[in-house]
Amino acid sequence: MAKPVIRLRSMRVGFVGAGNMASGIARGWAAAREEPGAPEAMLFADAVPEKARALAEAVGGEAVEGNRKLAEASDLVLLAVKPNVLQEVAPELAQVGTPVVSILAGTSVARLHDALPDVQVVRVMPNLGAQLRQAVLCVVYPECTQAEHRERVDALLALLGEVIELEEELIDAATALMGCAPGYLAMFAEVLADAGRREGLAEDQAKRMVARAITATGGLLDFRDPGELKRAVASPGGMTEAGLGALEGHGFERALRAAVDASLERARAL
Repeated sequence: MAKPVIRLRSMRVGFVGAGNMASGIARGWAAAREEPGAPEAMLFADAVPEKARALAEAVGGEAVEGNRKLAEASDLVLLAVKPNVLQEVAPELAQVGTPVVSILAGTSVARLHDALPDVQVVRVMPNLGAQLRQAVLCVVYPECTQAEHRERVDALLALLGEVIELEEELIDAATALMGCAPGYLAMFAEVLADAGRREGLAEDQAKRMVARAITATGGLLDFRDPGELKRAVASPGGMTEAGLGALEGHGFERALRAAVDASLERARAL
């Protein structure tokens, strides 16, 4: 029997798993703790108890030994384990019945329902921007989701960034963009900063220049089409035009499209 939905004012969120994405989400909610709808408490359990304790200490939460104990003490469980561990952790969670928000890659709502019968589940694919409260969070709500539960989850996720509700067949494509993009951009930044160092810039200077340029570009893309912005930066005969030409000549677009295709292939194989 599933637990009744608890209202926002008494929200206690339990994390099953304390890895990188769970850490980003927990840190984002910790930064928002004074805002309406923020968790009043966060609990953590992990197969490696030291990880749960370290994360709990970092965000002012509580480490709990055992997934069942955590679920019993929580109003909502954030499921943040590896997909191949789902069948291992699901029985105890199903016995308790606490509603679950899953961030498991490649794990459909149908698979979640099979593993967690009679438990309210929501599927969310976030990215690491959650730590800065600048995430993209793609959400799949099953048709049976209670209106009050949807409202509660929306309020929690909105504290971390932009919430986009999707049909489930689009979730893999969305993840290949917003979920993997931080990795692609980090690689891009790494190459640019290294080029700056080779030309004599200090490492810290080069990293700060690239980081600020990427941040500003993200802000500009809220208002301008990518193609328009590219043309605005690339003055005829200028440095940017020359650089873009070199990227095209070395297959940049093909390489990036191949990266997205590879990410999609991996997601669909999970």
